[in-house]
Amino acid sequence: MLIIMLLQRNVFYFIYTIFSMGYALSYSSKNIEDYLKAIYKLEEVFGLAKTGDIAKELGVTAATVSKTLKRLEASKLIEWLPYEGVKLSAKGKAIAITIIKRHRLAEYFLYYYLKFDLIKAHTYAHMLEHMPEDFFDKLWVFMNKPGRCPHGNIIPGLPEYREEDLQEIANDDPLPRLGERARVRVTRILCSFQHKLINQLIKAGINIGSVISIEKTSDYSVVIKNPNNNAVLEVPLYQASFIRGVPLSEK
Repeated sequence: MLIIMLLQRNVFYFIYTIFSMGYALSYSSKNIEDYLKAIYKLEEVFGLAKTGDIAKELGVTAATVSKTLKRLEASKLIEWLPYEGVKLSAKGKAIAITIIKRHRLAEYFLYYYLKFDLIKAHTYAHMLEHMPEDFFDKLWVFMNKPGRCPHGNIIPGLPEYREEDLQEIANDDPLPRLGERARVRVTRILCSFQHKLINQLIKAGINIGSVISIEKTSDYSVVIKNPNNNAVLEVPLYQASFIRGVPLSEK
């Protein structure tokens, strides 16, 4: 326990040192990166990113999103799909993959090695994701080459993956598609800038690998239950789409 506490304390000093040495990005660069990450994550969930969903993720107005998207389009970082939304261009996706790879590797280290909770690991990973690429190359090897982050998501841009990780991801579905009365093993929680969903799941005792039941679905929400503690959680349809799982059997 003492060693863990010392390691956690050292991380704070490490993060402080990173920023004092000038690794912190300008507001403009960070803002663009946040948009690219948000679009990438929304593509993971919905296949594309709508203006309203980007605004919801980043906590800004739709007008602000539209203005920034025009800048990203001018820089050839995104592509507009008329009346649908936006997707990352090859250039934008390459940048997003690099950032998200670093973020998820940092998150894995903070959660599994330094024992920070999921929220702190996610928050501190934002600070570490701007370290040089060779730092993450060595960190990946040091951690025995993980392929998925603590939320179960694939860490993109790695040179190799375990077959079982790729197979599970290929076979899972968002909760709204799995239907009422299904017993589901949670495989991943697609990352969101908002912590509310993660907090709710933690309080209900639900994490990667948990077996839950889908009690009710509607056009507005999905009601899930943790049979281990009988915790019941009504998740808005938008957020429920971020939770993926594989059906075990139906009641």
